[in-house]
Amino acid sequence: MPRNVSRKLLIPALLAVAIAPLSLAAVGFPGKGDGGWSEQQQERFEERRQALFERAGLDEETRRALEEAHDEHRQAMRELHERHRERMDEILDEEQRDALREARQEMRREMHGERHQDMQQRLTTLVDSWALSDEERERLTELRESLYDDVRELRDQQFDSREERREAWQALRDQHREALGEVLSEEQIAALEAFMQPRHRKGHGGHHGAHRHG
Repeated sequence: MPRNVSRKLLIPALLAVAIAPLSLAAVGFPGKGDGGWSEQQQERFEERRQALFERAGLDEETRRALEEAHDEHRQAMRELHERHRERMDEILDEEQRDALREARQEMRREMHGERHQDMQQRLTTLVDSWALSDEERERLTELRESLYDDVRELRDQQFDSREERREAWQALRDQHREALGEVLSEEQIAALEAFMQPRHRKGHGGHHGAHRHG
């Protein structure tokens, strides 16, 4: 495979393999549909809150009082949001609301595109420093496709409990990282993981690592 073609395939592949270990470990992927994601978020929030109560040593009466205060706050915020929306409807006509919504969506798309382009450029610089062979580049591309297939299959699978689902996604993460280790060194994998960390701005010099096979 020509190097320029391989390089074009490699960057999306590396973006996928770099993101996967972090995202699989962090969220465990919810069930099918948008509702599943919201439910999963709510479950994790409730688990963290109960763990916080336990650590603080709060009794049941105090917990109920906090729950009541939380519900009151949520209701107040809902009412405030509704009043704000009504006020906006008074100020803007339908055409202006549509124009504002479209402008907001355009700005989001532009910001997303700029971030994605910047990420690809930085990843390209990092990968070029590794001098991977064409065979290794092709293997990473194959690994991406295999990962996508496994993710789709696991997303469609039903689990008896959250713990069982979490363990299944953790197992996939471990399997994926092991396969990645057949192509990249530990230093290179660490550099990929550091690359995906939030607020990471610049400087991969200390993480490039020597090429695995050369």
